[in-house]
Formats: sequence, structure tokens, C-alpha cells
Amino acid sequence: MNLRKTFYSLFLGGILLCLFSCAKEDEFELPTLVLSENNVAFDKGVGERNISVTTNQSSWVASSPQEGDWISLVQDGNLLKVKVGENKMGAERTGYVLVNANGATGKIEVKQSAADVTLDVVPTAIYLPQTGGEKTIDVTTNSSVYEVTPSEEVDWLKIVKSDEEIKLVAGRNDTYQKREVKLYAKSGSVTREIVVSQSGIQRYILPINPGAPQDVHRIMEYELGRGSYLREYQTAMPAYGLEEMYTFITPSPIFTLIQYCSSDGVTPSQIITVGDGTKAIAAVKDKAFGRFLSDNGYVRSNSESDREYMNEKELLSLKIYISEKENNEGVNLTFTPVMKQTGEYKTFDRIPYYPLELLQADNVKVAQVEQYEKNAGSKEEERTMNENKDTEVSQLQYTLKKNESPSAPYARIHIFYTTDKDGNVPAKLGSVQIGALLFKDTSLGVWKYGNKWIATNEIKKKLGEEGFSYLRSSGNNHFFARERDHLVIAVTCVADNNVPTLALLYSYDPSVSGAGSKAVKAQARMVRNFMEAKQTLKF
Repeated sequence: MNLRKTFYSLFLGGILLCLFSCAKEDEFELPTLVLSENNVAFDKGVGERNISVTTNQSSWVASSPQEGDWISLVQDGNLLKVKVGENKMGAERTGYVLVNANGATGKIEVKQSAADVTLDVVPTAIYLPQTGGEKTIDVTTNSSVYEVTPSEEVDWLKIVKSDEEIKLVAGRNDTYQKREVKLYAKSGSVTREIVVSQSGIQRYILPINPGAPQDVHRIMEYELGRGSYLREYQTAMPAYGLEEMYTFITPSPIFTLIQYCSSDGVTPSQIITVGDGTKAIAAVKDKAFGRFLSDNGYVRSNSESDREYMNEKELLSLKIYISEKENNEGVNLTFTPVMKQTGEYKTFDRIPYYPLELLQADNVKVAQVEQYEKNAGSKEEERTMNENKDTEVSQLQYTLKKNESPSAPYARIHIFYTTDKDGNVPAKLGSVQIGALLFKDTSLGVWKYGNKWIATNEIKKKLGEEGFSYLRSSGNNHFFARERDHLVIAVTCVADNNVPTLALLYSYDPSVSGAGSKAVKAQARMVRNFMEAKQTLKF
């Protein structure tokens, strides 16, 4: 065998093979990838963007670390669909998408605008007891960052902020002054205000206005927050004359009891603060009590009494009842919620009066009333007889002599004492029990809220200037009494010939000057008498 020839053939074949292989490598094409966009931006809502993918490879793959979170990807031929869900967060979010075609890669930066910042804090009013304590405010926001700043730097309140709550810690307040600071929670352009207050040593206490309808949660939060505790709850039973009542033991060493009352469990009627003994009497007579009321927005509302006040901001009126009877010493502070009036109303320059010389006078009967009206030039419009005894006049209604003044009454009504259905004869039989004046302009004394007629602030002020105290309201009837002569005026609205009409009713009742059960019964009796009389008016 010729080995040389054989080796030469093998060597030549190897060279040819190498040349052939090199030729194949020279024909290999590197992968390429071109994206139509490398940066995409979306607004806060749901969005989609199509990206063209150009490559010399038969396939490509897109992926994102945020895929399945807020980015989703769909490959459709040479298109890449980049989709984003709604951004509910108050911060911009960013991500990216990688596209790979057999080693050739491209990157798409993805941005989405922030949602409008939302920020809620609950509660917005915090009451800390005098003894100190800790309260928590719940924070709900779609932003990862929010700030809390006080309106002023205070050393009595520690503020601890976390992602979903603000913890407030206060030490004891050993002063007699309430202390307060406002906190501002802020995220982006949204700011929420939180009022934080802490009671001082509470010699005197004031209630919170429970609102209309009565907000029980607000009452409980306020009272428990200042260190009171609920002693008793009574449900409303109108059929038995029982009101809904929340009775708290307070942290005050003087006014130890406070009761929130409602006749129907919906509409607040009054709030009574009770102080027992001579200590409470001395505390109320102290000049410090007057300063306390003034500092808290209470001003006198009766020209003849230093025991009646009004707080326009809190919409609460206050009457102070003091009993110095032996073995029954004590003080009741009675607060009455006032309906917030819409607008202003013109009222009387002076309160008009029914001719008082006719009212409940033993020597004035029907004949004397008829003569009085004849002399005044009045015209009798209606005469009503007692349904229990048809020989007795129960009511006379007169149209008065024309008066151009818009605040002048147009009619006068006289309601007489008569024999009742049981045959009982009153001592003042035939005398005028209730006198009434009717006015065409209802706004002189009342304004309408829904289906209710409310006494205006203007007429309340005018009555206060003339020495009348507010007693209470029953439906659309609002009662005021003057202690020096025991005159009671009821302000209400009736329908005369189907037209809403302001009515002022006048009666004497000595028992309404006190704060006890006699006064309450007198008011109820006045309501009954008025309601019975009203049935005889022309509706």
C-alpha cells in the first residue's frame, strides 16, 4: 500500500471539508430586533398600546416583572399589545417590558399616571379625658405617603403615625382649662383636619349638641371621651309620657349627672345637667361660672333674667334652675337644642299683646268682650257654642279694624272657660281663658322646616328682650313665659280659611315659672287647651 498517497488524499479531503464548513459559517445571519416604541405612558385609567416588533427571527417572546399585577401582554403576529389596569393609587407607577428574539433584546419603559389622591380620617374630632389616655385615628388613603402636622407645637400630645392609623397619647391635664390643637393630615393636594381636645379639671361641664336627628354615637363618643360613663338608658314610650334618656355619670365633682332626652328617640328635646347640694348652688353663683359660660360662647338671652343664655355657634339654649329649699338644694342646667334657621326674618318692633285686661278677669264675661270689640270697631266673624252645654259661648272670633301696618293683627280670638264633658264647672266660668291674635305674615314669628313650623330667632330674641323665657315646644307650638306676671305666650301657625297664619296665644299660668313637674304639667295643659281651641278655628 502506498501510505503516502493515502495520507495525502485524507489531508486533501480534510482541507476541502474545512473550506466547505467555513463557507457555511460565512452564510449565518445575526438575529435583529426593532421596536416601534421604547417608552409608553398611560393615564390613570385602563389603557392599551400596540408596539410593532420587527425581527429576522421566526419567533419572539415578551415578558415583564409587573405582568399579572398591573401590566398584561398579548402577542399577535408582529404586534405586542401592552395593556394596563386602572391605577387606583395616588402615586405614579413604572415598569418595563423585555422582548427577546433568539438573543436579540429590546426594552420598553412603561409609566402610568397616579390616580387622584384620596385621604379619609375617622374620627375627625377626638376628645381626651382630663386624666389622659390614648386614642387612635384610622387613616384610609390610596397614597403611600401622607403627613401629619399640628397647627402649633404642643408638649401635651404625642403623635405616632403609621401607614393606616395615627395614635394620639396625652398625659393628665391638671389645669381648669380645656386644651385643644388641630392636626392636618395631608397627601398630595388633599388635606383633612382633625380637632383634638382634652378636658381640664371639670368644675363645670357642658353637653354636646346631639344633632337632629339625634346622633347617639356622637353623644357616646363625646361623653365617654371626656371620662363620663353611661349609668342608665331608658327607651322612649310616648304613650306613657316617657322620653328616651341617656344618663351619664360625669367626671365633674359638682355636676355629677347629665341626661340627654328625646321625646321620640329621634328629635332631641333637652339635656339636663344636675348638681346636688349647696356646693352646686355656690358654684353657679360664683363669677367664675359666668366667665366659663362666656368663654364657651353663651350670652344672656333674657333682659329680666341672669339665668338664661344662648349659644349661637353650638345651637343650644340654656336655662339655670336653682332650688334652695331645705333638703332639696341643687341646680339643674337645662340645655335645649335649637334648629338652625335658614335666612333672616323681620319680626315685630315690639311684641303685640292681646288686651290683658280681658284675660282671665272675673268681671269680664262674654258681654264685656262684645262691648270691647264694638268700641274697637271690630266685626264678629264667628261664634262657637260649647258642645257640652249649648247655652255657653266657647269662642268668639273678630276681624279687626283695618290697619295698614304689615305687622298688625287682622283678627282676635277669645276662648272662654266652659263646662267640660263631665259636667265640671270651672271657677272662672264665662271668663276669657285664652286670647289669641292672628297675623297674615307667618314670617313675623315662624319659619317652615319640612312639615314643621319653628319659632324664628328674631321673635325669640324680641320675647327675651321683654322678659320672656323659652319653656318648650310641642309639635308646631312654642311656649314662652314671663316670670314677673306669669304670662304665657304660645307662638304657632294655624290655618285660617286654609291659609297659613301666625297665631300668638296668651294665657296666665303661675305654675310655669318653676322647673319642677308642676311647670311641665302646666305646659302640657296649655298645649291641650290650645289644641282644643285650634279645632274650632276655620281651617
